[in-house]
Amino acid sequence: MKKIILYLFVFLNLINFLFAGQARNIELVDIPTANTLIRGEVRVDIKFYPGGGILNRLYVGFFDRLMVGGALNVRNLIGTGDVELVFPPKFLGKIRLTDDTSTIPAISIGYEGESYLDVEAKGLFISVTKELNLGSIFMQLNGLVYTNEFSQFGKEIDAGAGIAFAITKEFIISAEYDSILGNEDGHFNIGIGYFFDPIEIDIGIKYGLGNVQNKLARILKILYISYF
Repeated sequence: MKKIILYLFVFLNLINFLFAGQARNIELVDIPTANTLIRGEVRVDIKFYPGGGILNRLYVGFFDRLMVGGALNVRNLIGTGDVELVFPPKFLGKIRLTDDTSTIPAISIGYEGESYLDVEAKGLFISVTKELNLGSIFMQLNGLVYTNEFSQFGKEIDAGAGIAFAITKEFIISAEYDSILGNEDGHFNIGIGYFFDPIEIDIGIKYGLGNVQNKLARILKILYISYF
C-alpha cells in the first residue's frame, strides 16, 4: 500500500495535467497544499480534537505568494483535569514558488511548528499541488515531503499524499494518507467541508495505521476568513 501511494506521489510531480484554476484551500485534513493566501487575507481556524483539546491557528497573507502565522495548542480544555497550554506558540509559514499552470504544478516551501493529538508537526515541508478540471467538478492532487528533525537534517524524512474533489464552490471532499514513510504510524484521513461565507466548517475522520494511540478519531474545524 505504501509503495503504491509513494509511486502516486512521484507521478504527481512528473506528469503534466490539464490546467485548472488555482484553488484556495491551504490544507486537506492534515496535509498542507501548495496554495497560499492572497495579499490582505486573514484566516483563523480552531480545530477541536479528541481529549478536549483545540488547536488555534492564525494565518495572514502578506503577499499573494507569502503567508505567515502562528499556532497555539490547548490540551484538555473540554473535560476534567488541568488545562494545558502548549507554550510557546509555534510559527507557521508558507511561500509559493510556482503557480498551478498547464505545464507545472503549484510548488511551495513552508513550515508548521505545531500539531495536535498523536500527529507529529510537519516542520519544514515542500508541497506540490495540481488540479484537474472535470467539467463541473475540480479534482486536486497533492503531494508532501517534510521533516521535523533538524539536528541531523535529512535523516527523518516523511511524506504524504492526498486528493480532493470540489463538488461545488462551497462543498469539498478530501482523502489523504499521511506519514507514508513512517514506522507503521501513519494516518488515513477523510475530510468533508462546506463554506458558509465567511465561515467554513470541516469534519475530519482519522484512522490510525499501526501503533498509533488513537485508531479512530473525529475532529471538527471551524474556519473564519476576512480581509484587510
